[in-house]
Amino acid sequence: MSRLGVVVLLFWSAVALIVYAQFGYSLVMRGWAALCSTRRRPGPCPDEQLPHVSLIIPAHNEEVVIRAKIENSLTIDYPRDRLQILVASDGSTDRTVSICREFELRGITLLDFQENRGKATVLNEAVRVSSGQVLCLCDANVMFRPNALRLMVDWLQEPRVGSVTGDVQLQSGDSEFGSGESVYYRIERQLQMDETATGSTVIVDGGMFVLRRELFQPIPTDTVLDDYLSAMNVIRSGFQIIYDPEAIAIENGTPGSSAEYRRRIRVAAGGAQAIKRGQFPRMTQGGALFRWFSHKLARWLGPVALLVLALTSVALRNDGWIFQAAILCQGLVYGMAILGAIVPGLLKLRPVNVSFYFVLSHLAMGVGLLKGTFFGMSGRWKRTERVGFDGGPGQGRP
Repeated sequence: MSRLGVVVLLFWSAVALIVYAQFGYSLVMRGWAALCSTRRRPGPCPDEQLPHVSLIIPAHNEEVVIRAKIENSLTIDYPRDRLQILVASDGSTDRTVSICREFELRGITLLDFQENRGKATVLNEAVRVSSGQVLCLCDANVMFRPNALRLMVDWLQEPRVGSVTGDVQLQSGDSEFGSGESVYYRIERQLQMDETATGSTVIVDGGMFVLRRELFQPIPTDTVLDDYLSAMNVIRSGFQIIYDPEAIAIENGTPGSSAEYRRRIRVAAGGAQAIKRGQFPRMTQGGALFRWFSHKLARWLGPVALLVLALTSVALRNDGWIFQAAILCQGLVYGMAILGAIVPGLLKLRPVNVSFYFVLSHLAMGVGLLKGTFFGMSGRWKRTERVGFDGGPGQGRP
């Protein structure tokens, strides 16, 4: 093949990967789900047959939201004698521990770890001392609707279901890029629904999910994406993961672009770490492997595809109008993203907002892939900036 042919092949390969990851896979799953019979949720499990659940809340310097989180957890519609609530403080240096102690007489168990060792270590310790047959792992800034836990646990009546994740809805009005973030999550939730309809999704929302205790495997202490690894362990064990859109919780959207940028770097670095360690479906699990490639790997490779697309478009600019059109389209997207960064007021315009979020996300993922592939990242967490659920510090609502 000539040098020109190689460049053209790279151009179309990049286009195909970007289009497939952003739109194509969604259309494939929509069509596949339409061919499947509707998956019916199990009937409500009688109270006396409900499994004992351990609700585990890892926390590092969460004084802004921890009181609201505990109060929200105490309002969960689940038999109190079958629900254990544990808060695992990972070396918190603010008022997180003192706030939690106020609730110990109301049945809250506080695990006060003095040293900040990382979320994976804290989860391992919390699971070890917990007593539930089912584990519910959640974030400190995620507020459950009263029936969310019951709805997720009901699915575990099906023997093949190993984990259930719910719909953690973002209050994107708190964010600088609410439109872009909300568009992304609408697509994400529809994908999870369609994957569930066709058998199993391959991811969980770390903000709120349950899994059978026997499927939890100790997480290596330097793991970046603990929720991703928990989901992969379920899949690799031959069980299904269900997404239930009726099990709803509320979470603040990321308030600033810098916080979202850091979070995306960490997610991509964790993805690179997982790939290097072989933490993906087994080669014999064809359906799960297809979903994982399409839902996760193709997206993680997005920054690489965008770079290849930009370079090949420029190289081929004199070889046809299609390449010139590609340059124009890229220029529009990147131009709107830059305008949004320079003039924040323009983020109120939906095209600017979506472009800004798209470019920010992929730039962060590119940095994360480099870090995760060549340098690695610590398993210790740096908590994402929080705001109270009324927009102020230390407040919240269920």
